[in-house]
Amino acid sequence: MKLQSIVLAALLSTAFGGAMAENYTSPVIALVGDDAGSWTKGFETNHVVGDFTDTWTFKYGGIPAEATGFVKNVQTRVNNIDFYSATLNGVALDITNGAVKSEVEFFGLPVNGTLTLVLTGKAFGTNASYSGTMDVTSAVPEPTTYGMLIGGLGVMAFLARRRKQA
Repeated sequence: MKLQSIVLAALLSTAFGGAMAENYTSPVIALVGDDAGSWTKGFETNHVVGDFTDTWTFKYGGIPAEATGFVKNVQTRVNNIDFYSATLNGVALDITNGAVKSEVEFFGLPVNGTLTLVLTGKAFGTNASYSGTMDVTSAVPEPTTYGMLIGGLGVMAFLARRRKQA
């Protein structure tokens, strides 16, 4: 009799309990940089029906900078995502859940090294997805910028001295 009760309880809990989508934790994603002190990377994932918590970890050059980006889901007739919360390094981000799309946006958040983006939400449909972009721009010039500045000042000093002698 006990076994029947346990089996019945297990069946009822799965039949009436909320569905849980699979949570996702990304490996560390290296942002791709350029000579101007900007790093960027796109990302995306899919979910099936239910609640989820996704953790994305990004790494860049590590100098003080600002992060800007977005995460977006475009709703279809059978697939959608609503975001419950979003944080970047513990700072709450702006969320908009609408009839056509759900999105998270952030602009100019101070960062330094590793960024952790945590998204919680609910997926509706068998193949709901979202994608986004993480952009980091440094406020500190790169060493090559300093080299060009010093070279330019040297050329200007040379020309000024040459005019003075003439």
